[in-house]
Amino acid sequence: MGLISFVSRNIKLILTIIVVVVSIIYKNELQLLYKSWNTVEVSIKTKNKSVFTEQELSVYNGVDKKKLYLSLLGNIYDVTKGKRHYGKDGSYNYFIGKDGTRAFVTGNFRDESKNKDHVIDLSCDDLLSLLHWKDTLKEKYKPVGVLIGRYYDEAGQSTEYSKQLSDRIDKCKTEKELAKLEEQKYPPCNMEWSVEQGSRVWCTKTSGGVTRGWAGVPRQLYTPGEAKPRCACVNLVKDNSQALLKEYDNCKPDSSFCITNS
Repeated sequence: MGLISFVSRNIKLILTIIVVVVSIIYKNELQLLYKSWNTVEVSIKTKNKSVFTEQELSVYNGVDKKKLYLSLLGNIYDVTKGKRHYGKDGSYNYFIGKDGTRAFVTGNFRDESKNKDHVIDLSCDDLLSLLHWKDTLKEKYKPVGVLIGRYYDEAGQSTEYSKQLSDRIDKCKTEKELAKLEEQKYPPCNMEWSVEQGSRVWCTKTSGGVTRGWAGVPRQLYTPGEAKPRCACVNLVKDNSQALLKEYDNCKPDSSFCITNS
């Protein structure tokens, strides 16, 4: 009864001693078990969020691993079925195992710098071209995850850079829509050049690819931010007071064509 009473009163102390002794005896085994469990936990987390490091992406090159992965704007795609283009000796093999977003528009397939995925400084046309590439890859190939780095953090969330790029692209889209509206109001002129005559511009009801019920007259249209004016067809019946327009030298104001230089 004395032993039972002692154990009952000191059960917490006894259990603590047992845990300490077991920890000392099986120290190495417990460390390995913890390390193994921690690795599995991290692996599962990564797998669930489909997040890749640059090193993990680099092995999907058709050699270290049979599949071919590439990253565009931080989004990773499995392009294995397009190995004719992306495999060894393929014209787009440069993109495999990395994020070489910039080269999608620059065509510089030798760029291995840290800025090969930096694109925020590109023109609106280039950025919108990248969106077209992204849509094409998403349509043809399977998205498999995102890349930790410029566009996504370790949790797979968008970085500040990614958000700034998204804002810039939205502005580019707005500018493009405004440009379309301007082309509807002021369609581009037809243009040609010859040794004998020089440059000639003229307007028709379909010039600039814009079909309309009027032909218009050629004018130089100045756009804020642009270094040079463009030739635009102007409908004289409408109010054009808000546009920065200039007549061509030595050209009648109501003429449908002008010789701009000889």
